Amino acid sequence: MESVGYRPGRASATAAGLAETGGGALLALGLATPAAGAAAAGAMAGAAAVHLPNGFFAQEGGYEYAASLGLAAAGLAVTGPGRLSLDHALHHVADRGWMVPAALGVTAAVTTAVVGMRGRLVRREREGEQEALFDE
Repeated sequence: MESVGYRPGRASATAAGLAETGGGALLALGLATPAAGAAAAGAMAGAAAVHLPNGFFAQEGGYEYAASLGLAAAGLAVTGPGRLSLDHALHHVADRGWMVPAALGVTAAVTTAVVGMRGRLVRREREGEQEALFDE
């Protein structure tokens, strides 16, 4: 994670892994759908930020795939689970209407902060590399 600008690396990798794995598993089960979809969408926003300089198309290393997964996860968070889900079987105990804007709002705020810090660190590193080139 540090090689792509996320610091501290171990904590960033743990957070991303939990969001991707946990959010994806919960989405597959249809459990806590608003939080699960928001977590997966936030993780994909972080991944898309890494690929942003390469343009849109995934075949060129762009953010297309990460953005598609993130939008799908956000869509599931908003639309909610279907009849064949644990949320439905549990009478939507972990899937209340207020949870959708809360989960997406918290995720948007945290993702904006994390990706913003990454952007500042990457810019600072690039400026340092350019200064080193001029010093030579």
